[in-house]
Amino acid sequence: AHPANVLFERLREHVPQDKVVVAAHCGGRYADIRQYFDEQLGPLVEVASCWGVFEWLLWDAFDMGYRVGVMCNSDGHKGRPGAEGPGAGQFGIYGGLTCILAESLTRPAVFAALQQRRCYGTTGPRIDLDFTVDGHPMGSSIAAGGTSGGTPAGTVQVRASARGTAPLESLLLYRGRELVHTEQPAAFDDVAGSRRVRLQWGGARIRGRGRRATWDGQIIVTGARIERAETFAFDSPVDGIVEQREHELEIRSRTTGDIDGVDLWLDHGGPIGLKMLSSFAMVVLHVDEAGRPVREPLGGLDLHARAGRYPAQPRELSLALEARVEASGGQPLWIKVVQTDGHMAWSSPIYVD
Repeated sequence: AHPANVLFERLREHVPQDKVVVAAHCGGRYADIRQYFDEQLGPLVEVASCWGVFEWLLWDAFDMGYRVGVMCNSDGHKGRPGAEGPGAGQFGIYGGLTCILAESLTRPAVFAALQQRRCYGTTGPRIDLDFTVDGHPMGSSIAAGGTSGGTPAGTVQVRASARGTAPLESLLLYRGRELVHTEQPAAFDDVAGSRRVRLQWGGARIRGRGRRATWDGQIIVTGARIERAETFAFDSPVDGIVEQREHELEIRSRTTGDIDGVDLWLDHGGPIGLKMLSSFAMVVLHVDEAGRPVREPLGGLDLHARAGRYPAQPRELSLALEARVEASGGQPLWIKVVQTDGHMAWSSPIYVD
């Protein structure tokens, strides 16, 4: 059944629709949902798997006006579904997991939840995420209320909460691609003068095979001495810090839409410069005493480098967000969770008419 529209036609012809769930997947090749998509048979897009992170597939859905849910999967080909890792092979990252908000643990209930987009995905950890708009659960399509009791027309009440498997960095509310609200633990309110600096990089080159970006090279610190360095969000045991000196690290790193990074504990909290040198890119970032993150886009699919001061020891495992936002015209509202270890979760959107 090729191409995908033929598959959809045959499924409709031969299989009852309540027994079909199709998800847009990214492997070596990727689902071209701009050309082939059936919202009734396949209302889900895969944002992460062992092949990498694919937020751009969600952007494709938004651009086309599709109403989709989010899932993450393993697809590691090693026979350990739900517990995959890249090893030394060619897969990019740890496999993802999908949380299904089903009425019961039965096949019909699980299928119904997926068909109704009642699900969310993570990069692997069992992050707990709750998200509602005007009391409706993730995956819903709702109508924004009119003016009543002083509430502006076309606005909705968003509530979200998350509990992580590691300390949380942020709880982010998006309207389509637009970031409209950020919630962070109190430890992130004042990082001025912190001697801990976080440098991260990531993204992918292209959508299909050959998407992997190779960042092997040096990180050079000017203006301070490195007292300690630790990696975070690295996936493969063959990657990491190869050598450390007073002002320089030699690293081995590959990303496929995900991020890698290092935390640097420096001998003071004053202004510093960070230079990344690799065959892929040369990036120079300057971090002042206030230390708010600075970001350098590098093209491709969200290729970037980012640096900023970081709390000495964040501890908060839980975060909550409450906001009233404008939304209409079928706009998707959705939540992204980021942990301090680099792991993430994405809610299925709620669509507001």
